Amino acid sequence: MISIAEILMPSCVNLDLSSSTLPAAVEEVLASLRGDPRVSDWESLRATVASQSAPSLETDSSAITIAHGRTEVVGSLVMAAGVTKQGFDTADSKKKVRLVLVAGIPASFNNEYLRVVGSIARFCKNPGFLQKLLAAKTPASFIQLLEEGESQL
Repeated sequence: MISIAEILMPSCVNLDLSSSTLPAAVEEVLASLRGDPRVSDWESLRATVASQSAPSLETDSSAITIAHGRTEVVGSLVMAAGVTKQGFDTADSKKKVRLVLVAGIPASFNNEYLRVVGSIARFCKNPGFLQKLLAAKTPASFIQLLEEGESQL
């Protein structure tokens, strides 16, 4: 079983997104995977993620979006995350999106991706947990919070 800490590297966590639209935020978060050795062709990953819909999931206080793409250009499951202080509106949510996650999934993966994304969605539904995540001061503390949430499931 792959842990979140194996998938999400501190260099792929942006705690101060500047984007004000979902497509721009996905692009900004995805940019942190450029040069990642687990990604053999970043442009292909980018095109794959951009071609998929990324619905927003509402929580008590805000919304999160998990954009993803299944592709052969990633050697293992990869993830990047971004937090926006001000949030932004999307057509499918009445609440502002504050957390954007992007994942690249190898074509052969299925259950691991669903487990990881399902776990993140479940513990982000907890308003106290999500607020801690949104207030994380460092990428390492952001990842540590996700690991703590994962271990409690």
